[in-house]
Amino acid sequence: MRIDNFLRFWFPVLAYSGIIFYMSSLPNLKAGGEIVHLDKVLHTFEYMPFGYLMARAFDRALTVKLRHFIVLYAFLGSLAYGISDEYHQSFVMGRSADAIDAVFDTFGGLLGAVIYVCLTKTIKE
Repeated sequence: MRIDNFLRFWFPVLAYSGIIFYMSSLPNLKAGGEIVHLDKVLHTFEYMPFGYLMARAFDRALTVKLRHFIVLYAFLGSLAYGISDEYHQSFVMGRSADAIDAVFDTFGGLLGAVIYVCLTKTIKE
């Protein structure tokens, strides 16, 4: 892979991962307040750009035949990063790991990947 392709397609994935990691490092961060389950909605929206960027990077990196699987790859990447993010939060003061949050992280990544495919029509019949 050429460096310009890495910078254009994979660096945004890494940069956004860093933003998620930073947000997860903030101690005592509470979302939602009085609104029930608002944090689940926020997890979903936090991971939508991640899934979108992953699908975009996989779209560029994979052969035409394997591009049919970019949603699956973005889903698996979101699952893995969501789980690792929750694990990371278990070490942050005032934060905790929550499997349900990882589910909503994954769902957000999946939505982002589907949005990418719908907008770019990557998978053609």
